[in-house]
Amino acid sequence: MSESLAKEEEQKAREDRLQQAIEHDNIDMLHNLIVEEQELLDRVLKHPFPHTPLHTAIAAGKFEVAVEIVILRPSFAQKLNPEGYSPMHLALQYQQYQIVRALMTRFPELIRVQGRGGITPLHYVAGKEGDIELELLAEFLCAWKSSIKDLTNRCEIAVHVAVKNHNLKAFKVLFGWLKQLHLIDILDRKNKDGNTVLHITVSKKQLEIIKPLIGYIRVNTKNLQNETALEIFQSNPCDDVYLTMRLCWERCLARLFTRNISLPRFLSREVTFPEMFIFQSDFQDESIRSLILIVATLIATATYQAALSPPGGYWQDNSSNTPANSTVVAANSSGIAVEKPHKAGEIILNGSNLYQFTGLNSSVFMMSIVVICYVSAPLLPRSIPVYTLTICFCVAYIFSLITEFPRTDVHAGYYTTAIFLSLLLAVLATPVIGWFTYSRFLHGTDALARRVGNDQK
Repeated sequence: MSESLAKEEEQKAREDRLQQAIEHDNIDMLHNLIVEEQELLDRVLKHPFPHTPLHTAIAAGKFEVAVEIVILRPSFAQKLNPEGYSPMHLALQYQQYQIVRALMTRFPELIRVQGRGGITPLHYVAGKEGDIELELLAEFLCAWKSSIKDLTNRCEIAVHVAVKNHNLKAFKVLFGWLKQLHLIDILDRKNKDGNTVLHITVSKKQLEIIKPLIGYIRVNTKNLQNETALEIFQSNPCDDVYLTMRLCWERCLARLFTRNISLPRFLSREVTFPEMFIFQSDFQDESIRSLILIVATLIATATYQAALSPPGGYWQDNSSNTPANSTVVAANSSGIAVEKPHKAGEIILNGSNLYQFTGLNSSVFMMSIVVICYVSAPLLPRSIPVYTLTICFCVAYIFSLITEFPRTDVHAGYYTTAIFLSLLLAVLATPVIGWFTYSRFLHGTDALARRVGNDQK
């Protein structure tokens, strides 16, 4: 019994010395204590929400000891104390910005640790005004891009927090970051009351924030009170007539290009053929998609090259000899037999051979273009550059056909070009129409907490 009491007193004395080491920011003293008792730092972990020595060091502003403890026990950096705060939260609250940056540099994932109320360090700095907090906000975003998607227990992202706290500078940083990463759709997410960022801004009449949001966020989304942002704005009118007109115009555009439907109705509707075209071409295995694209591109290149270098080549000179059904045969300066009038640069191949070659080559070229469009369809709108380059490629092919056809077969060339162009437009239009139709429904879907889309995977 006496031995256990002596051991407890020894541990208590060692804990007091640990507090002294933290107060004096003395790393050597810390390591001497660990040498005496290797389990010294681990003893606090017996509690589910421990107030670790790291919490104590940060609260006291002891930089060197805090960083040393993080090196020795990295797991301490994510522990929440009984008040629900991580070491990063405490460092922000006590304005220990050196420690904040040190923790962020070593463990960027600490930016996403949720403390009391589900608030992350990013949420915290988004709600605080000040130049240093603004710098930290930008650094947090660059250190961990996806942190901007994190939600509090009120289903609020950092933009919600900035707007609720009237933090215009923080909003501009967050808004600019979303535009750079093409994550503007996040602004349409709703908090627990069903309010988007626009609902909050119009209810608080934050005109400086409303103006940049117009055009990037839906104005016809309804909250749990069945109110749109425009209805809230009209119930609390302001003197800015131009802003009112812009909101009304956005509502008209939204009604024209999007269909505001509920999530159950969106999921239960019939899928159109263009949409089915996109869904069926959505390969889960990226290696298969890459293989198909490589093969299709090689075939398209080969057939295009064949069109530029047809069998027999091109005439090298001009000739106005009698038609082909004449029995007169002439010879040019090189001694090559010439039976038909022609121009330099026209294809020598003619008749049925020309039609067979052009038809087969164009068909294979067309099929390769179809495959490229088919595989790229699920990636719309990111694959728009692919479609643009494909169109340019096909236009060049069409003009090469028109230019190469002999004068005697020029009408056949026009017919071939017209057929090819019609098929090309149909092939390119099908996935684009499917993407537009699906996007129209997708952007019109009104879900409670968040938008329906790929960013939820």
